[in-house]
Amino acid sequence: MSISEYLNCSKSLSFNELLFSFIDESGLKDSVVYKKADIDRKLFSKIRCNRDYIPRKGTVIKLCLALNLDKLNFNKLLNAAGYFLSESKFDKVISWCLENCIYDLNEVNNYLYLFCGTIL
Repeated sequence: MSISEYLNCSKSLSFNELLFSFIDESGLKDSVVYKKADIDRKLFSKIRCNRDYIPRKGTVIKLCLALNLDKLNFNKLLNAAGYFLSESKFDKVISWCLENCIYDLNEVNNYLYLFCGTIL
């Protein structure tokens, strides 16, 4: 097997493909997801229509929370966008929320503001 064949065989889903497969699996309408994630309809449309568009890390995190993704799928979607949760205090708060099944954006933002002075 050539390296080109190997790379094509082990190719994973793009951010766009993975996001919309999670949305389809959830059974939620797009409008419910972007409202729950507190993102603009135009931005969501840009994500849906432009297969190569990668939103900011905070937007990806909000989409993961809106979909109530477990830690494995949360990290899968974050990695598909080229991001990961680091050892920063902000990312540790996000990890703690995931481990404690806290997906409500307002509640997550309360913890972020309390410990980091910022929100998503």
